[in-house]
Amino acid sequence: MSRIHTFPRPETLPDTRHVGERYSPAHERYDEGARYLYRHGAHELTLFWSRPTKPEVQGLRTNPVEVGLYVHGPAAFLLYRIEAVCEWSDVAFNVHLVPASERELPNEATGDRARFRLILVDAGDGIIRAKRLVSLDRVMTQALRMTMHAQAAAPFDRAAYDTAVRAAHARFPDPGAMVQAAEFQEATLG
Repeated sequence: MSRIHTFPRPETLPDTRHVGERYSPAHERYDEGARYLYRHGAHELTLFWSRPTKPEVQGLRTNPVEVGLYVHGPAAFLLYRIEAVCEWSDVAFNVHLVPASERELPNEATGDRARFRLILVDAGDGIIRAKRLVSLDRVMTQALRMTMHAQAAAPFDRAAYDTAVRAAHARFPDPGAMVQAAEFQEATLG
């Protein structure tokens, strides 16, 4: 019987924010939405939802998660779906939108699986309701790495980025349609 092959994973710095605590001491409320970035050696998707229900909190902690990637010019879209919690949704990103002092780029080697941290924050009070750490597929890991490095190497024009986001949203009636055109779509592990 052969041994199961495992892939080395980069170590991530511990996330010191805990369930039941404020997401940020500087803010008590947030607009509903999502934020995606790469920090502390992991991809991070933070969902800001008003009054998340117990099934949504539990679902984020345990239900299968799928992710996708669609790129349109200077804008890239992380697509995500959490079974029985949220249908396909998207969050646009470009590494230049992260302050230079906080900007990190993925450095996983070919064959590595990146870590993907999900955080659910109650937009009404800023309290973290759920957290989860899963692994991205190897293909998605490399796709995100290459996309973010290409963004970092390119000059950034905020107006061109905003135009690209609007054009993508105008082209696709909903994120589910964007998934159909996505370069990659994979289930996470864990």
